[in-house]
Amino acid sequence: MPDPSLLKPDSIRLAPLAAPLAVTQITGWGTTYWIPAMLAGPLERDIGLTAEAVFGGVTVMLLVSAVVAPRFGRLIDAHGSRWPMVAGSLVLALALLVISQATGTVSYLAGWVLIGIGMPLALTQAAAAAMAQIAGPKARQAIGLLMMIGGLSSSVFWPLSAYLEANIGWRQMCMLFALAHVVICAPIHLLALGRVQPHRPRDAEPAATSPAPPRLSPEERRAAFILMATAFSLTGFISWGLPLQLIEILKAYGHPAAFAVFAGTLIGPAQVAARFAEMTFGGRIGILTVGVISAALMPLAVLLPIIGPASPAIAIGFAIGYGMSAGAITIVRNVAPLALFGKETYATMTGWLSLPQNIVFALSPMIFAATMRHSGPTATLVLAFGAALAALAVMMILDRRFRDRAAA
Repeated sequence: MPDPSLLKPDSIRLAPLAAPLAVTQITGWGTTYWIPAMLAGPLERDIGLTAEAVFGGVTVMLLVSAVVAPRFGRLIDAHGSRWPMVAGSLVLALALLVISQATGTVSYLAGWVLIGIGMPLALTQAAAAAMAQIAGPKARQAIGLLMMIGGLSSSVFWPLSAYLEANIGWRQMCMLFALAHVVICAPIHLLALGRVQPHRPRDAEPAATSPAPPRLSPEERRAAFILMATAFSLTGFISWGLPLQLIEILKAYGHPAAFAVFAGTLIGPAQVAARFAEMTFGGRIGILTVGVISAALMPLAVLLPIIGPASPAIAIGFAIGYGMSAGAITIVRNVAPLALFGKETYATMTGWLSLPQNIVFALSPMIFAATMRHSGPTATLVLAFGAALAALAVMMILDRRFRDRAAA
């Protein structure tokens, strides 16, 4: 393939750039974050793990990733995405091999420690940085396209995991997923990112890269970082905790289980639709304004079941509204640091941003589960509503203060 660092802006085609990494992102998330839902029953049956221990693997993953992500971000900024992403695929393969041989809680969680190490190397942080390094002036659209296609991960791997577990068992399934990282993901990272440079060559044509964003003063960088970390942590608090309770919330309001599951399946398509809309139309408004719009949709969505708890139409509106908000904010979370800090330090800044975010994300499922168990569905939605209002307020401050800088 041609050297992406030497492509002129009008010659950059996004689909060929994003498609290979989209494959590795669907595989990466599908074989890590989404598999506990398929493993809870088999692991309890075979090695006596409780559901809390099985889903605790995700908590371990996020906490470990929070610790290592800033250092790995600096590595990616300094040396490019190619070899870190290759290494990340191999680490994820090793992690899945460890899980496939688990005999108890300790050995199972050891695999999730490795997933936490591989996560910032092979998943969204590194993939978005690669898009920023490859796509130049079209980085925002490229990241959006990557996020849009990657949103299909659960749709692909939930049914695949269910089929494999039923036919070959969970241990062989994990070994097969480990092999996929070695024979599919690692080669894609090696070849698709083969000649990408972390910085623009000095003798490259000025037109070959996008203008650098206006330089922020140290005080402005600090303020932008704090506001983004707060807003993204609050939105992520909802998106990592509320979906796990959505079906139980709808059932508690009297909806049949089959309908609750159906409503839950609408979240994925809504996320993809929102990401497609942002990629298609979002360039006409600033990325921070997109953040305000998506943050404003969330409190409206979570209020709906409280207003009409027994209405099927309102339940569907809740799921779709939540999915659209969460889908769009994912793009904002990955593009806003690029707009304000530039691509030269993009991976470093997203690594530091992931530190507070991942800690909040790790606590979120437990907090929402405890609220649902002890206080019921209305209190759970009120918790989400309060976090959503706070996120909206912070996003509005961020947009008002840095809108012009991000647009430039």
